[in-house]
Amino acid sequence: MTLSPREAVADALHRAILGLDSNNPTLFSSACLQTEEMLWIGGGFHITGWLAIKQLFDKLFTMVTTHTITNIRVDLEEGASEAHLTAHAMSYHIRPEDAFAEEDTSYTASSLYDIGLVRGEEGAWRIRRWEATVLWTKGDRSIIHG
Repeated sequence: MTLSPREAVADALHRAILGLDSNNPTLFSSACLQTEEMLWIGGGFHITGWLAIKQLFDKLFTMVTTHTITNIRVDLEEGASEAHLTAHAMSYHIRPEDAFAEEDTSYTASSLYDIGLVRGEEGAWRIRRWEATVLWTKGDRSIIHG
């Protein structure tokens, strides 16, 4: 099955999110521009460079997460090697030992994503700039920030 150009752009975000939620760093990494040019802005962080960004996300791979992404809007000109997308994200984070606890020990955030992408040499789209504007949070912030 071949993806349309807009679906191929959105697929970068889908690979990143599925990689996070399935604890698959390889899939997550396939969605990212793995150079010093990559930029992450969100949650009080402003991080430049793939290695530094990877360290931040490595913490998420120690948790149980669910990210629900909606309202994806892709801005792509025909034949372009750069694209832009926006999306809404609802993200749930919990420590593995609390995944089935009766009491709520999670950390939830609602965010708007603003993402700049580039087409990789192999043709797959990769995230170059990922900005997450957090709209609200609930729960135990120490799960992520502690």
